[in-house]
Amino acid sequence: MRADARRNRDAIIAAARDVFERDEHLRFDDFAERAGVGVGTLYRHFPTREALAAAVYQGEVETLCDQARDSTRPADESLSAFVHAFVDHVVEHAALARTLAAVVDPATQADGGGELERTLTDLMDRAVADGAVRDDVTAGAVLVALHGIGSATDRPEWASEARVLADVVLRGLAAS
Repeated sequence: MRADARRNRDAIIAAARDVFERDEHLRFDDFAERAGVGVGTLYRHFPTREALAAAVYQGEVETLCDQARDSTRPADESLSAFVHAFVDHVVEHAALARTLAAVVDPATQADGGGELERTLTDLMDRAVADGAVRDDVTAGAVLVALHGIGSATDRPEWASEARVLADVVLRGLAAS
C-alpha cells in the first residue's frame, strides 16, 4: 500500500474508533469527513460500516496482542501485563466494545478471540515452563474470566471490581 493510502486508511480507522468509542450515530459517508478524506477514499478502503468496524476491532486486538509479545520481560510479568492490559482496555473502552460487538460479524469476532487466545496460550506456556504458573489451567478458562468482566458493566463499582478480578485470576494461576 502506498504511504498516502496507508495514511488515509489509518485516519479513517482512527476517526471511526473515536466515533464508535463515543457511541455516536453517523451516516457512513460522514466517516470520510471526520477522517479528512473524500467519500471515494472511504469506500475504496471500507465498502461498508461493518468492514470499517471490523478493521477497528482487528486493530484493538492487534494492539493488545502486540503489547503482550514483549519477550524482554520474564514470562510471569508478561502474563500479568497482558491480563491487566486486557482488563484496563475493557474498562477504559467499554462503549467501544459494546458498539463493536453489535456491528462486527461473528466470524471476525471469532478470529479476534482466537488471536487473543493464541497470545494468552503462548504467555501461559512460557510461564508454565518457567515454573511461575500452574499447568492445569487453560488459556480458554482465563479468557472466560476476562470476558466475563465485560458483561458486568452495569455494576456501580465495576471498574475497580474488574481490576481486583484480574489480580484474583493471576493469584489463582500462580504455581504453589
